Amino acid sequence: MATIHEQREDGVATLLLDNGAANALTSGMLRLLAGMLDALDADEAVGAVVIAGAGGRGFCAGSDISELKALHEAGEGPMSLLDLENAAFDRLAAMNTVTLAAVEGAATGGGMEMALACDLVVASEKARFALPEIKLGVYPGAGGTLRAPGRIGHGRALEMMLLGDEIDAAKAEAWGLANRVVPEGTALAEAQKLGRRLARGPRLAQRLVKEALRANGTMSEAEVKALVRRHSAELGAGPDITEGMRAFFARERPVFNRKG
Repeated sequence: MATIHEQREDGVATLLLDNGAANALTSGMLRLLAGMLDALDADEAVGAVVIAGAGGRGFCAGSDISELKALHEAGEGPMSLLDLENAAFDRLAAMNTVTLAAVEGAATGGGMEMALACDLVVASEKARFALPEIKLGVYPGAGGTLRAPGRIGHGRALEMMLLGDEIDAAKAEAWGLANRVVPEGTALAEAQKLGRRLARGPRLAQRLVKEALRANGTMSEAEVKALVRRHSAELGAGPDITEGMRAFFARERPVFNRKG
């Protein structure tokens, strides 16, 4: 049965996509993902979220083609599934909590769009990325046209969408899609290791830096500068900067996110 498994350890929540070898996304999985993300973003015990394929299989091959075929034959078209993808991936992109994609094997179609919605991408050296929708006579409709240009540039995004060809992990890293490339079979472990480091970091500063970077595409330069100034004042009056300076001069690791 297609589902998503959740694991937690050391402040890191790992969501494992589980639907056969390709981990294609069904409507049920997309609804489940959106609900899980809502719960995790509201949970103060969670400092990072990692998304990966279950059992070390491929990351995600996008929409479940069998479900798309059934919708097409019923005269419904792809819109119901596409709306669910957009809702889930938009929720992922809007997370206050830091998110990571751990990519083994293929991240294609909606799978690549889901990776694009994550903050950081850790890819196996054997990982492959593609936006092949053009080969079905359509184009990426779940955020790819919005997020890919900002990640890899307009020309490269256009090439991927017009041709539908795969790129390997090395090219994904060179283009800025993958933050790190690691040996085959280690993407999840490396993403979780990075997640643990992030979970120990100052949560408020992490949330605000994400907010500031998102603002670059929606606000003027003056508005972004004003936003950063407000963030700086908020952080400067909070407890994390005091702990950071204390630890710096004591040559200790800071302990952020204290309660009480």
